[in-house]
Amino acid sequence: MAYFSNSSDGMKFDEQCSKCKLGELPCPIALVQNEYNYSACNNVIASEILNYLVKDTGVCSMFKFINSVKRD
Repeated sequence: MAYFSNSSDGMKFDEQCSKCKLGELPCPIALVQNEYNYSACNNVIASEILNYLVKDTGVCSMFKFINSVKRD
């Protein structure tokens, strides 16, 4: 799980989000990462879920997928 202990730790994640096709739309990945980041660090299951969504490097696992989806 990408644990952001301060604002500079989350800068890579935020920068990636700004390039996402979702743009300004609400992102469920960013929402759960930002909402549960601190409380999940001592919970094994919650940490595994958040780690699946956002790697320790701050890379969102859905970023590549979302940007590869073709829209008509």
